[in-house]
Amino acid sequence: MFEYKFWHHLSHPSQLIHNIERSEDQRLIGYRRVLLAIFGFTLLLFIIRNFWGMNTTDLTALLVNGEGDLYSFARLMSLIGAILAGILFFIIHYYVITYLIHLLTNIDYGWIRKIQLYVIFFVVLEKMLTVIIFAIAGYSTQFTMFSLAPMMAYVYYHDYLLFFLNQLTVASIIAVWIQYIFLSNWTDRPKALLFKLILIQIVLASLVALYSILPVLTWIEGWLGL
Repeated sequence: MFEYKFWHHLSHPSQLIHNIERSEDQRLIGYRRVLLAIFGFTLLLFIIRNFWGMNTTDLTALLVNGEGDLYSFARLMSLIGAILAGILFFIIHYYVITYLIHLLTNIDYGWIRKIQLYVIFFVVLEKMLTVIIFAIAGYSTQFTMFSLAPMMAYVYYHDYLLFFLNQLTVASIIAVWIQYIFLSNWTDRPKALLFKLILIQIVLASLVALYSILPVLTWIEGWLGL
């Protein structure tokens, strides 16, 4: 059984490819440990964002009005929601996007999951850096400085366009690069693979941007009769 060395294999992709192809039942020593570490890192991001107060602005009114107990309960529910959001984020990137790539490329699903861990790490790392910068600045914005959205906002302001550009960040480029470097070894059409990987990023950015401008939570509350 071969060992899964996260950082070493990032700079030596051929070794990881060799180990994955020749491992029994796709099992690599240390892979589960890395998986749990990145999952924990993902949850930590969402917990830190919640503790710092991102997306909890509406709850401040409860504290201002002297409803301390209700505010504490609301913050607790907000924290639970943030943890669930972190779990959902990890599931989408580790399982859903992996399966989508598998359908588009016919590359082994288990092999892609080994590579997708790198993608998740760098996406979460970028978001963590964004939170740190916001914390240092003392305020947060809707757009990350790792995308073109802030610069575009000075030239042309359109909600959907800006939220779309906000999803195409430095981490998106790194994700495509990592996926291509590894997965191109398992396909006879590397150019087609690159096109599909970029297309996935564009489609995901489009969907997230659409979700960002639509009053989804208001619709859900209406359906639930809240």
